Formats: sequence, C-alpha cells, structure tokens
Amino acid sequence: MAEREAAKQQKILSFSCARPTVAEIDLHALVANYHALRAVARDAEFMAVVKADAYGHGAVEVSHALARQGCRHFGVATLGEAKELRAAGLEERIYLMGGFFAQEAPELVDLDIVPFVADAAALPVLDSAAAANADPFPIHLKLDTGATRLGITSEDLPGAIEVLKHCRNLEVEGVCTLLASAADPSSPVTERQLEAFVRGVAMLRGAGFNPRYQHVANSAATVLRADTHFNMIRVGLALYGLPPVPAVINTVSLTPVMTFKTRLLQVKRVAAGTGVSYGHTFVTARPSVIGVLPVGYADGYRRGLQNGGEVLIRGLRAPVVGAVCMDLTMVDLTDVPGAAAGDPVVLWGGSGADSISAIDVAHQVSTISYELLCTVGRRVPRVYRD
Repeated sequence: MAEREAAKQQKILSFSCARPTVAEIDLHALVANYHALRAVARDAEFMAVVKADAYGHGAVEVSHALARQGCRHFGVATLGEAKELRAAGLEERIYLMGGFFAQEAPELVDLDIVPFVADAAALPVLDSAAAANADPFPIHLKLDTGATRLGITSEDLPGAIEVLKHCRNLEVEGVCTLLASAADPSSPVTERQLEAFVRGVAMLRGAGFNPRYQHVANSAATVLRADTHFNMIRVGLALYGLPPVPAVINTVSLTPVMTFKTRLLQVKRVAAGTGVSYGHTFVTARPSVIGVLPVGYADGYRRGLQNGGEVLIRGLRAPVVGAVCMDLTMVDLTDVPGAAAGDPVVLWGGSGADSISAIDVAHQVSTISYELLCTVGRRVPRVYRD
C-alpha cells in the first residue's frame, strides 16, 4: 500500500515538473559566487541569507549546496522558514533574523534556532523557555543604530543590559545591526551607524558580556567596505549572482544563479491592425507573427512588462506585446525567423551570446531585483543544475 502511494506521488511530481515554465537554478554558479564572496572577506564568518525561499531559488537545495562547501551559518526571516530547513536535515546554525512572538520562543529553543533579539521584552521570555537547557541558549542582540527598523536603540540599550543581567539561561553570542545606506559606500549615514554600533558593543562588554560575533555587512557592504566586516558577514543578493549596486561587479565576479524560462505555446500570423490581448493595448502596425507564452503575472512575470519587456528566442530579442495576463504573455516574433511552437524562451537569464538581466527586467517594472526573484510563483518548478 505504501509503495503504491509512493509511486502515485512520484507520478504526480513528474507531471508537475513537466510544465515548460521553470526557474532553472545553477548550483555551480551559486557555489562559485559563494567562494568569490568568501575571498573578499576571508577572515570573517559567512552567513548565507536564505530567507524568502533563498530569494526564490529554493532554500532547502541552496542551503544544502552551500553546507557541502563548508558554510555553517544560515539566516532566515521566519520561524516557518527555519523549521523547513531543520525538517530537511540542515544541521548547521540557523539564525532567525526577522523577529518572533512570545509563543514561538519554546520552539526556537527546541530547534536550536538562534534569534536576533530586537526588544528587551523578549529576553525574559527566551530565558524562561531555555531554563531546561543544560547550556545557555545563544542569542544575537539586534541594535537599531539608525535604520529605524527592528532593533534596540542606543537609548534603550542600557535598560536591555539590565534585563540581560537577570537572564541566567541566555548567552549573548553576537551583536548585529542593519546598515540603511550600504549601497553608497561614501554615505555619512553608514559612518554614524558604525560609530553607534561600536559604542553599543563597548557598552555590552563594559557590562560583562563578550559577544563572539559582531556583524553589520550585507552584500553591498561586504564588497565595498572592508571596515564593515568585523568577524561575520551576512550575504544575500550577491550570493545569487546579482550585484546590489553596479560598483560591486568591479570588485567581484558574480554569475546569476536563476534563469527564468519557458517555451512557445502557440505561433500565429495576423494582419496589420490586429489588437492583442486584453484591452487591445497593442495593435499591430504591420502583418505580424505573434507568439503565446505559457507564463503570466501569477508566475511572477509582471504586468508592467507589456511596456518595453523583451524575451530571448533563437538567440534574438522579441518584444512583449499587449497586456500580460495571469497565465499567458504575448510576444512579437515578426523579426525572429522560423520561430515555432516548442522553442525555448528566456524571460531573464542567458541564451547563447545574449542575456537579459533580472536587474534590467526589474527596472522596467519600477522595482528591484530582490522583489522580482522573490515573486517567481510557487507553481513555477525549480529545476536544479549542478
């Protein structure tokens, strides 16, 4: 009975992966990016940020691939993300960066998930949850040094230290902060934040705490400002091969990890003056060849791409025309000789000598590459290539 059910599930899985619209994940590129970024901050511990399903790349597969390369620290945003990694057998250190609620504290302790603590009120809750532990439970204090997001402010830090003195079951293993303007290496905001961070660490040490890890650097700061490395870095977007700012690629070579691709579903010839898709927002100015792609905004291919979007077919660029639908997108194939149903189509990524960057696609729809990657839909299979 169990074997029959397993065979049934495998059959269902094979059908689900037969969809032509996929996000192809190049694990070889991921590993190359990891080693390139490690070399930039060789003396610091490396935390791979795998929140939001590893920026849409698949947190389980990405984390295991990096763990095989020696990465020992992984950052997530929610307890659910951390639980998924533990359930998948990841034994390395997992950090909960996005905050937590009191009722989640016992599970954090049970699963050995190290939280970033951004509020002194959370300290007694964690201390109580960790009371049964043989060893003190590690935490990382999150300081708000000027980003005005999660974190303990400089004004509130003395009070938090007093609370910590009564928490016998906790260990302040680390202290961290978020840089608000790391993309601009000359920003005076970063200077002020680093000064506030150093003061905060000194205050903790003066009170008898000795945090092993200090970390502030994200992808941009890791590459552009060595003075932010301290002894741990937290790398997200650059790990997936996209520079957070153009200056990054002048220092480190990165390869995009995700290729978003599909296949031509239908090709049709239409006369001049033919309206295309909802509202006829595009009308052909000449006899044209229109291709239909089985991808739409439900998959993460944004509606705004009807205004200037392009795809790669047979090594040539074809413009997106008409409104992008929930499940379908139309492209003008008039200048792509021989295009036929079944042809591979690259939405972003490389094809032959040409490529379309996810960064450029994001600019076309007035967003950032982070959001674009994270919104590739769950119904798009991730196909891993090593």
